[in-house]
Amino acid sequence: MFKQILAALLERVEGAIAISLIGLDGIAVESVNPGGVALDSMGAELGGFVKSARISSSDLDSGEVEQLTVVTDRYAMFLSAVTHEYFVLLVIAATGNYGRARFELARARGPLRAELI
Repeated sequence: MFKQILAALLERVEGAIAISLIGLDGIAVESVNPGGVALDSMGAELGGFVKSARISSSDLDSGEVEQLTVVTDRYAMFLSAVTHEYFVLLVIAATGNYGRARFELARARGPLRAELI
């Protein structure tokens, strides 16, 4: 079921390259990667960013980290929380549709959470 949800999300976002459901440890549960990007490495590195952001967020009493975005000259990488332990990593081209990516990630949160719980 994860693969179907992820593949559908990937198709609806202009410029989408790859998507993965990952644990906070960076290990993928399921991935769709037609662009051949290094999702495993990205997941592991960005998972570390989420952990750091959570510490900062706690120190600042600013609430839970729900989404983290890293933009480079080639990609925009969105990490969106599904549960406290699982995130979706969506990689789009730097010229892709950021707003649609965020919207579709929010839409997919419920169905993915239902499958995880």
